[in-house]
Amino acid sequence: MSRRLIFMVALALVLLSQGALAAWAADGSGSASDGGSTVSVGASSSTSVPGGGATGSVGGTGGAGGSSGPACTYMLLPSQYAVPLGPGGPTPGAWYLVTCPGKTLTIYNGALVWIASTPVPTPNLSLIDPRSVALMAARSITLPSPVIGTNPSSFSVVNLPTWLWIDPSIWHRFSATATAGSVSATAVAAPQSVTWSMGDGQVAVCDGNGTSYRIGVPANDQSTGCSYTYRRSSIGQPSADGYPNDGAFPVTATITWAVSWTSTGALGGGVLPTLQTTSSISIRVEQVESVGTAG
Repeated sequence: MSRRLIFMVALALVLLSQGALAAWAADGSGSASDGGSTVSVGASSSTSVPGGGATGSVGGTGGAGGSSGPACTYMLLPSQYAVPLGPGGPTPGAWYLVTCPGKTLTIYNGALVWIASTPVPTPNLSLIDPRSVALMAARSITLPSPVIGTNPSSFSVVNLPTWLWIDPSIWHRFSATATAGSVSATAVAAPQSVTWSMGDGQVAVCDGNGTSYRIGVPANDQSTGCSYTYRRSSIGQPSADGYPNDGAFPVTATITWAVSWTSTGALGGGVLPTLQTTSSISIRVEQVESVGTAG
């Protein structure tokens, strides 16, 4: 982007922060009340279990099983700022300024977005591409990072399976709805699998969140579909205290979220690109030697 365009966008953002664009909207050339200049996005979390059909409230409308979150507002960029920018995509559309409560956005990370319209550019957002609205909804979903559990918990042992799991409290669907004019689209992100990078060069993929180990329950009464067996110790790996014998493998868990969408006010629905969240821990792996005695 040229310096001139950066200046134009920065100026537009300044005007927005000073209320100039709000005044522009209020004068009738693009008011929120006419359904033609703003897009509101509300996010909410669902309490449904994996595989369940119900989701919580979306779009900040309230309802059982969910709680509404902050809404992002997309305001049509006035022509005097939009024209110098030119088109922002291969299909017709318009530039919008984005404001989200509690989030700091810049022209480089989402404060200025191009929203495609179909079949031709029009001030009437009822003809907006519903998939573009669904993508905005998906962008507004706040997904949790994995909360990792392992057993043995203090350290793992070579040739002994290490149980791996993700806290089940976050293993459910999250959804958000975006509305543009008469078109609404809901995006739903559902946890699909966990990819475990075990730090020794190997990767384990588990279809679900795994099973937590229950202390006090006989081992024969427990089982898991998500575990990994180290074949060597972590001696010599980086350690917090710099002592080689305290080395640990860096383990990363990445949840892949499958995202689907539906719409009202326009035909549409299907699959969106997957989302991912990641977190890491360190696992120390020891080599335990057995000693046999004659007697």
